[in-house]
Amino acid sequence: MEMILDETELCFGEVHYEKRLVFFFDILGWKNEIDTAGEDPRHIGRLASAVRMFNATAAQVGDAGARITTFSDNVVFSKPFEPGDVHWLLQSLAITQLGLAVHGFWMRGGVTIGNLYHDEHIVFGPALNRAYHLESKLAQFPRVLLDPLAMEAPIGTDFISLGEEQFLDPFSPRFWDRIQRELPIQQQTLDRFNELSGAKIQSQPVMVSGGTALSSVANRLSMELTSTEDPKVWMKLGWLFDRVVRALGGQAKADMLPKTPGLIAALAVASAKFEDIAPQA
Repeated sequence: MEMILDETELCFGEVHYEKRLVFFFDILGWKNEIDTAGEDPRHIGRLASAVRMFNATAAQVGDAGARITTFSDNVVFSKPFEPGDVHWLLQSLAITQLGLAVHGFWMRGGVTIGNLYHDEHIVFGPALNRAYHLESKLAQFPRVLLDPLAMEAPIGTDFISLGEEQFLDPFSPRFWDRIQRELPIQQQTLDRFNELSGAKIQSQPVMVSGGTALSSVANRLSMELTSTEDPKVWMKLGWLFDRVVRALGGQAKADMLPKTPGLIAALAVASAKFEDIAPQA
């Protein structure tokens, strides 16, 4: 059915879609993070820092046409599509994903290219619908999917998994070490890392090995896995735990970790329903 518009419905004028590179993400378990934070200013500051990481990434783009819209933990970032920008933008996103993980936040998202309208106040269009679909329906685990219908992953990277499903995969010591050489860690970031991880890494030179950083991520994941009673959470974080441990050369798997009695019971009930998203290599 064709929609008929009269002049009163065009009071703000006509607008046109633009071909843009679109990222949509959220943070798994955000509601629980807010509940846990309560009114503690330090915990609230930690939550704010997670969203600010996205803003910092957007600020590095340096493109007057770049836009970012956030609502709670939902983030939409877009910029006019230029083929030469794809590699370094995906790398920036991979760095953000890894940085969030070090702080205990697990990002899930989708990246696509398509028609979008995005200004300082509103964002909508087919590309946003597609990116949201990738994140909410297909990603499942803490990962950022690349849209196979709209883009090809840059070849020769060390931060993208090129299997049947292509997604950002920054959880390797090699990637962390390379990025550190190219983008040395700032002192305030190192101080925060030491505080969160319990490490005592010296500031001169400011270098944290990839093994140390990823071990911190694995430890965080293991703490959440051994304390949760939610089978959905366990399966999603278990998938990432297995990948991180394997990247470190370890043999441990999420299923080997202790489980709460509540989780054991919940997994028994939900095993058939959630079998398709069980942790796997």
